[in-house]
Amino acid sequence: MSNKSILVIVKKDNLRQGAVAPLAAISIIALLAFVAFGVDIGFIAYQKQRMQIACDAAALAAAMEITHAVEQADYNVGDIHAYALDQARQMAAEVADLNGHYIDPSIDVEFGHRIFDDSSGEFSITWGQTPANVVKVVCRRDNPDSSAPDARVPTFFAHLIGNSSPDLRAEAIATVESRDIVSVLDFSRSMNFDSYFNSEASTVPPKAQVEENLRKIWDDLGNPSFGNMPFEPDWVTVPSANWGNDLTVRWESEQVVVNCSSNLTRVYLEYDNGNGQGFNTSSNSGTFQGTGSNSGRRIVRCWCRRWNNSWEEFDFYDNSTIRRGLGLNGVSYPWERGSWDQYISMARDTSGSFYDRKIYDNGYRRKFGIMTFIHYVLRWNSSHHETADLWKTRHYPFHSMKVGQELLCDYLSDLDFNDYLGLVSYDTNHRVEMTMSGPGMPNVDISNEPITNDYNAIRNLIHHKQASHYSNATNMGGGLKDAKALLDQHGRPGARGTILLITDGNANTIDSGDSTNLPNGWDWNELFDYDNDGAADFSTSNADRRYVLVKAKECVDAGYTIHTMSVGADADVELMNAIAHLGKGIFIEVPGNSSTEAMEAEILEAFRQIAALVPSATLLRSDGL
Repeated sequence: MSNKSILVIVKKDNLRQGAVAPLAAISIIALLAFVAFGVDIGFIAYQKQRMQIACDAAALAAAMEITHAVEQADYNVGDIHAYALDQARQMAAEVADLNGHYIDPSIDVEFGHRIFDDSSGEFSITWGQTPANVVKVVCRRDNPDSSAPDARVPTFFAHLIGNSSPDLRAEAIATVESRDIVSVLDFSRSMNFDSYFNSEASTVPPKAQVEENLRKIWDDLGNPSFGNMPFEPDWVTVPSANWGNDLTVRWESEQVVVNCSSNLTRVYLEYDNGNGQGFNTSSNSGTFQGTGSNSGRRIVRCWCRRWNNSWEEFDFYDNSTIRRGLGLNGVSYPWERGSWDQYISMARDTSGSFYDRKIYDNGYRRKFGIMTFIHYVLRWNSSHHETADLWKTRHYPFHSMKVGQELLCDYLSDLDFNDYLGLVSYDTNHRVEMTMSGPGMPNVDISNEPITNDYNAIRNLIHHKQASHYSNATNMGGGLKDAKALLDQHGRPGARGTILLITDGNANTIDSGDSTNLPNGWDWNELFDYDNDGAADFSTSNADRRYVLVKAKECVDAGYTIHTMSVGADADVELMNAIAHLGKGIFIEVPGNSSTEAMEAEILEAFRQIAALVPSATLLRSDGL
């Protein structure tokens, strides 16, 4: 029997296909899992990015709403900070919702107070502290309830392999930057021009308004009496040097009214042209004036005679005669500089150092009274070393600016965004206001920190000042020079340097030795093209104006914002507008008004606007610093 063999031939390709198929199936499943995982990861990343965008927007909006709410709060709001925070919470929720995400304003919005620590050189935040200037907003997607607005983000595939949706969270911190604000205030003499019969300004208030302002000053001084002068200027009645009130002469410039306790026999008049004229009388009183060629002539001296008595002389151009009539002989002049004789000369004379045509134009020619005496003080002796008590008075527009600066202190104190204040004054010269002391004055010394959050110190420094406090002219450029130096040396890291420049007049002087030449590269078309048409909307050849612009440009180059305010019709509106444009700030014009109350209201509103111009909110790092 023979052996038979069976040969079985198997094709290798078939074996390989059989082995790979299961592996391929497994690989495909794995690949699909990775794709699904990748899709879910990408979707989750996309959702988290959207959450972060919504969170950033909500935090920025909430931070800005704090300022807006404080500014717009009605007067009957009790706790203004609580009101502002509530408004900011609602704003955060609204902005997040507009971006398609939900936040719970009661738990997802947190407020704090951010300050710069001088000792560490860093900012720190105390959460939960008010007033708030920093906001943290958290956006969550961690609620297992899929119907909730903060439900977890649903996945496409992860749940198929047993993985639940992840909890997502985003947060953002935003703050309103603090400002270092330096007020640069006009202390020149023109800052009292609305409070006397001014002849130097092109536009002046009506007579009635000036008279009201002069009365306010008298009221603020405590209604002092000076001899027997009335407030309303009137003719002077002079008693006899020898007979007293038994013989009086009322001098009314072109006539005299004589009264005597007994009959007179003769009255003799001397006129301003040197002529004389006599009048016989048998009466104890009468009105006498020039007749014929002497008609209408001003009387300079008068003689009166009674029976059996010698002549009694009244010399109206001898100051002692007028002082006797005003009850001022033996009465000391009340302030540091000036004199009764100078006042008398101003009110009486038609020439000389103190002659003032405006007194005549307003109907007070050769009349005497407290109203025109205060006019004399404001016109000729308004500086602090001359009449120190003027700081107590409402003289305009200085008083309006003073009240506005005090309002700025109050507003920033209420807002409490950690803004600091500095004070520069300018006139012929300029200086940083840092110290105060003396009789009746509070002691102030902020020289170690001249940009300060001691608002009360700033209030005192301005409250006890007056127009022409130091000197008279208007060195606006010098004021800007001091403001820049102050911010350069004492500005806080991270604070926004801001300058507020105020004037009621025109720059008319510069620092000795300084140049008014424009620096190399100065381009009017580039710097002052308001409407972006390639051409300058402002330029000037005036040296004093150019000096101011050069100093303003130096402030801008240092990174400081400049806001400007012009007060009154005589202010250089064009220059102030140009400086604000250059300084990327705002310009506010307070025009001249017939009412000081209207002007003061506009100035207060202007200060409020500038105080509310807080910088735009900015996002911080995750650590809030």
